[in-house]
Amino acid sequence: MRLVPVLVCLGALGAQPALAAAPAASAPVVNSPVVNSPVVIIPAAGDTVPARPVYQDTGVEVTASRFAPDQRLNVSNLTAADLSRRETDQELPLLVQSLPGVFSYSDAGGGLGYTYLKVRGFDQRRVGVLVDGVPLNDPEDHQVWWVNLPDLASDVSDIQLQRGVTGSVGGMTAIGGTVDVVTVPPGRRPGTRIGLDAGSDGFARQMVAWDSGLRDGGWATALRLSRQETDGYRDRSGHEGWAVSWSGRREGARGSLQVNVRTGRELTHHAWDAVPASVLAVDRRANVETWHNAVDDFRQPHYQVHHEWRLGEGLTLVNRLYHVRGDGYYENYRADQGAGGYALDLAGGAAFDDKLDVVRRKWVSKRHTGWVPSLAWERGRGRLLVGGDAYTFDSDHWGEVLWAEGFAQGDFATPWRYHRYTGDKDAWSLYSDYRRYLGRGVAATVNLQYQRKRYRFEQQAVGNFRGNLLNAYTVTDDFLNPKLALDWVVPGIVAGGTLQFYANVGVNHREPTDNELFDTWEGGDDLGAEPLFSEHREVPDGQGGVARVEWSGPLVRPERVVDREAGLGWRGRDLAVTLGGYWMDFDDEIVAYGGVNEDGSGIRGNAGRTRHRGLELSARARLGAGQELALAASRSWDEAVEFIFHDWDGSVYDYAGNPLALFPRHLALATWDGDWGSGLRTRVRVRSTGRQWLDNSGQDDRTIDPWTTVDLSLWLDLRKVGLRTDGQVTVFAHLRNVADEQYETWGYWDGENHYTPAAGRNVAVGIDCGF
Repeated sequence: MRLVPVLVCLGALGAQPALAAAPAASAPVVNSPVVNSPVVIIPAAGDTVPARPVYQDTGVEVTASRFAPDQRLNVSNLTAADLSRRETDQELPLLVQSLPGVFSYSDAGGGLGYTYLKVRGFDQRRVGVLVDGVPLNDPEDHQVWWVNLPDLASDVSDIQLQRGVTGSVGGMTAIGGTVDVVTVPPGRRPGTRIGLDAGSDGFARQMVAWDSGLRDGGWATALRLSRQETDGYRDRSGHEGWAVSWSGRREGARGSLQVNVRTGRELTHHAWDAVPASVLAVDRRANVETWHNAVDDFRQPHYQVHHEWRLGEGLTLVNRLYHVRGDGYYENYRADQGAGGYALDLAGGAAFDDKLDVVRRKWVSKRHTGWVPSLAWERGRGRLLVGGDAYTFDSDHWGEVLWAEGFAQGDFATPWRYHRYTGDKDAWSLYSDYRRYLGRGVAATVNLQYQRKRYRFEQQAVGNFRGNLLNAYTVTDDFLNPKLALDWVVPGIVAGGTLQFYANVGVNHREPTDNELFDTWEGGDDLGAEPLFSEHREVPDGQGGVARVEWSGPLVRPERVVDREAGLGWRGRDLAVTLGGYWMDFDDEIVAYGGVNEDGSGIRGNAGRTRHRGLELSARARLGAGQELALAASRSWDEAVEFIFHDWDGSVYDYAGNPLALFPRHLALATWDGDWGSGLRTRVRVRSTGRQWLDNSGQDDRTIDPWTTVDLSLWLDLRKVGLRTDGQVTVFAHLRNVADEQYETWGYWDGENHYTPAAGRNVAVGIDCGF
């Protein structure tokens, strides 16, 4: 009867162009490259786990980049079983927000397109993301462009969230936390999955995945094809994406080799800019970008090679090689632009200072190649892990005018290039991590990391960018990041369960991004804008003129944080509770100023001293057969200690004691999962997010109001209701924002409050087939 699930899924495809999620699967016990033996993990409180005794294995992998829950209580996991019930019309950041301390949102208001996540309120520039141990953050702007990897969640096996200062792997600088994603390797048994779903605002998704199973010689391969689209909740915020991922793996007696290739394309309409409150009051779907072809068109293939070699008893060497290519552009319309900034005065028909409207494209081409090695040695009561990373990165940015007011076709060569700059970055790091079991349930971990990063920025001679209007700089940063942790699992049974304590302190640094080093309000593509540096010298061109201006002494400094954390947890058979606290002191934190530049990027700069404190509570209770209630909640105090702000008009403000912009005051999530038998499972989720300030002035009328939403989901296994098949067929439905709450997720202040609205009541339905 293997044909039955195929026919059911194809029938659904004919009825609606949509798709679904991965099939339910039992979480495998995996071998840890650190300890070279099956790992049994006790889930941390707040994790979403299947209905089973709390103390049993969840199959979460422990690697060089990961912690076991008996080592850190500020760690949470999404297991394979959790991800089998994911909402497939949402990108990975919105799935991760089911974990404690995570807040996610999107530009378009729904679940696709440009999506973002925050951990403890820190944006994803300061959240390290790993995919199979390889860093995903862009070296130049530190961002994670999830939109460039459509339907990545379909490949994911499990996700670990590490909150706070963590992570030496991959040379990352993780301040808010680390999101460690592990993808599904090719399986031992052959199989095929088909998923189809559709929903509100024109959402549709189709996915097919094939697994060869283990072949002679230990080889296995897997392939996934996905396509997704949506019109977006907001006007002109549609998204189309397709993706192909392939993995090949060979298992040997003493190791393994795996190659991963992911590629695809995204085409997304701009909805970057928030909407003035006065406009949003009459039109919840408003988008201030009105140009019909204001799109982002990008391709970003990823290539990875993973090699694990078990050298001997307790000794394992892992090498990861990767290469990322990125090529694409975004197009938009700009009114009242200076002709000189687009070199249109050189084309004739316009003077340098004339104002006119233009349609432009900004292009970027990036290459990122790196190596992430690690060596683990397990002996007796100790475990030593040494490793590092090295990468080289180069980017080429340029702009073109496609159309200009007052110019006829042929008046200037198209495309008309008006600016170009390059960014090159080389970095390497080394780290050592030693963990020692001291006895009676006590263990200590000492970690030391050294990082060196060098970034070179240089504008090229194009259009009016010449002579002393060409800027260049080189910045080199050296960081030493020590960390110390203690954890204690109290021996024996305490109040019918296991009691655990932990404490850790760590230091991390983060260098400014390319945008943060340039003019606060403008960028390297704006003629006449200067980098934020204290000194400069003119480099002669050898002909009596100036070749370029070389800058030194950056005014925007790297940020430094000292993070102190402590907590306790108790786990019984039917109840688990964890309570933790953190105190993070920053020097020169790079904070959001509360505005954006013309490309929609947040304006940022140093605050002298800042402080972030918080409490995090998570709990899970077994209510009865097949019924489970989980709670994740946090309360934070994020404020400036010393912060003198210089505004664009010369005004000076003292923001000491004020709340910092765009950090939610609280986050809370309650989830009730029910398994009702006969193949029916349900979920009720209540989410609450606290007030966010739009800038650092501390004015209560410049805030995003707190909000609460309710979501409902159900899954029905058709095999349990009479469908005769040895495959798997599951239908599902998700109803989000049941009460049709009107709320906002992000914004800034620019003369008045500007907000990004979230979708009202919306639905998604679909079907999963596996055989």
